[in-house]
Amino acid sequence: MNKKIKMAYDNAAPELAEATRIYDNIINCAEDTKTNKQYYSSATKRVLVIAAVVAVICLVASVGYAAYHHWTLPEPITFELGDNGYYQEKERNEYNYSQLDNNATENNNSETDNNVELLDDKAFIQKSLEILKKVGMLDVDPDRLIVTRQDNFYLGQEEAEVSFEQDGIDTSVKFNAKTGRFLGMDGIDWQLDENAVCNSDSEAEALAHRFYENLPVEQGYTLIHVEKYDDQYWSYDYCREVESGIYNEYEMVRIAINPVSGRLTGCNVFYVPLLDDHEQGQQRITQDEADQVARDKLGELDGITLVKAEVVIGLPNWNYTEYHNNKNHRISNVTRWAWALTYERDSDEFTDRVVILVDCYTGEIIGGDMTK
Repeated sequence: MNKKIKMAYDNAAPELAEATRIYDNIINCAEDTKTNKQYYSSATKRVLVIAAVVAVICLVASVGYAAYHHWTLPEPITFELGDNGYYQEKERNEYNYSQLDNNATENNNSETDNNVELLDDKAFIQKSLEILKKVGMLDVDPDRLIVTRQDNFYLGQEEAEVSFEQDGIDTSVKFNAKTGRFLGMDGIDWQLDENAVCNSDSEAEALAHRFYENLPVEQGYTLIHVEKYDDQYWSYDYCREVESGIYNEYEMVRIAINPVSGRLTGCNVFYVPLLDDHEQGQQRITQDEADQVARDKLGELDGITLVKAEVVIGLPNWNYTEYHNNKNHRISNVTRWAWALTYERDSDEFTDRVVILVDCYTGEIIGGDMTK
């Protein structure tokens, strides 16, 4: 029997004293129970009591075993591409803002996870305009709005997107259509005037942080990365710190600003939470053990060198597993503690690089990637 399973049974079973107490209670109950017919014989009674004790112990043990059953890499959910790749449009409606009854939507303008009542288009319009006003777009008053409902097959959710033109800028705000959760927005602009709102990196970072704090997103994340794509599109990544110095980049809010115009030009919300279900005292597998798992499972690592190994929060993607194929996999709904093992093989023209993710607690390969 697997040692861990045996340990779970042993830990779940009552101590000898507890088993004796259970036995005595059943004996006493049996002594006090009388019927209008004959008493059971002493031997028969003892057999029944022992059977009852065994049943109780087995029940407790089985509950302990069920609690011990932890996460393992599940079979992926696959999907066919829609008319727009990962997306399939379901409905598109156009509205004139001046004709909307904004007061009628206030009671529906809240996020819910119970899916009792779906938000209507007008509620999403109201939510989107309120969000934009909170981040400084006080003049938001579009005449023509479009609400598009679509299935996102990769994320496995239905989305509602409100889009319109404001001051010559195409702006859109996206929500989860069933829960009302804010998913992001886009509104890229370009400032021809040379007078910049932000005169330094610190001013631009402070501006991005103010936008972050005013958006309906998870707060308390840490800024871990800044990317300057050009003079007028800078991106800031705020992530959840799960352990000192280790961040879950799949629990992230990405803020994009134009440091010249001072506008919020984009936001994307990523939410794939960490599932950490290891037992108290259970140790992570070592780097050598993770490397051996990868080499045992994957013959193509022969002759390739391990150049980097680090513990990360990894997103299972089923690459390098029995489920790896050409089908489209829906994104995993959890992230895991994993060893990220980077292997390289030099060749005359390019370097092959392979990254393998090995779960820190189950020892499974849960995904990876390859570059050349």
